[in-house]
Amino acid sequence: MKLDIITQQARGTKRGTVLFLHGAWCWHWYWQPFFMPYFARHGYDAVAFSLRGHGASEGHAMINSFSIGDYVRDLKSVVETLDNPLIIGHSMGGFVTQAYLAKQSARGAVLLASASPKPIFAQLFKNFLSQPFSAIRAGINQTVATSSSELDNLRYQMFSRGPEDRSMDQYLSNIQAESYRAVASMMTRGIRDTAQITTPIFVLGAGHDHLVPPDAVAVTAKTYKTEPVMFPEMSHMMMLEPRWRDVADSIIKFETTLPH
Repeated sequence: MKLDIITQQARGTKRGTVLFLHGAWCWHWYWQPFFMPYFARHGYDAVAFSLRGHGASEGHAMINSFSIGDYVRDLKSVVETLDNPLIIGHSMGGFVTQAYLAKQSARGAVLLASASPKPIFAQLFKNFLSQPFSAIRAGINQTVATSSSELDNLRYQMFSRGPEDRSMDQYLSNIQAESYRAVASMMTRGIRDTAQITTPIFVLGAGHDHLVPPDAVAVTAKTYKTEPVMFPEMSHMMMLEPRWRDVADSIIKFETTLPH
């Protein structure tokens, strides 16, 4: 399966490599505006890729057949081409990162607004109650939102904003279909082998995140015996927020604590 991989080379003296992994209903586009050039300026080779069936990677026609295991294999194939990268997984990408680390080791990993390693039935129910018809429509159609109600739901879920706030609307057209199979597994099965993970993990969350709320972030941090770093004013798409640089700087600080 051919994957779409992009790289921004480190400027000046190279400090290391960071690998960005996107979440569900997305592809590597959202790392490009701020995070990739920022990390490159700070001496890191910044690499991002789109999972199979996402962005310009192969497999769109088969999207609903793909499993979390398939996504883990994609991550493994990219990691093996790099020099001991720090893996930064966002949302579902954080879940895929955890599944990868249950069988492989890495220099370090950042779980950014990541799906919890535990099944999240309570959160599923809460989301259904808050946006029931929009949730059903999005799941059945698997298409980019077009109606005003669908766009309002995206603003609420992905960007944690109401219909009156259009500040991140330029990104809405980049939302794409996701695998039913992968999402169902992520939400109902969780990660079964977290005790096997020895890689240093840094957990970050957003206070206004409707998809991965603070209590889910707390569960993730507790699982890995660490304290989460929270950004109270931010939404799920932390790398696109006005204060994205604060998030990036906290990741760079964590990276400097890792052995080389």
